[in-house]
Amino acid sequence: MSLSSESGSYISARISEYKMPPLKDMLVMGKDAPIGCIAMKRALDLLVKTPYEHIEVEDDVIGDILIRQSLLRRISKEQLMDFVLTHTKSLLGSDEVLHIELNIDVHLSRIK
Repeated sequence: MSLSSESGSYISARISEYKMPPLKDMLVMGKDAPIGCIAMKRALDLLVKTPYEHIEVEDDVIGDILIRQSLLRRISKEQLMDFVLTHTKSLLGSDEVLHIELNIDVHLSRIK
C-alpha cells in the first residue's frame, strides 16, 4: 500500500466596491479598541458630510458609540444605550469595533 500526499494553496476572495461613507449608521467601540473614538470621529469628519455624534459609555466592555446624528431624532440616547447594552455587548470584545446598521421605525397615531 502506498501513501501519497498532496500540498497546495487555496485562496478565496470576496471583492466589492469600497463604499462611501465607510460607516452607515453606528459604531460600537470596545474600551481597548485599536483606534480611539476621537481619531475615528476625525477621520469620519474628513471623509463624509454626515455628522456623527459621540456617546461615551461607562461600561466594562463598551467604551464609545459613534452614531449618525439624524438617527437620534428618532430614538433617544437612553433607548439607544439600552439597546446597545442589551443586544450588542455580548457580541463585542473590549478590543473590537462593531459596525451596526440600524432600522428604526417610528409609529405614530393620533387619538381624537
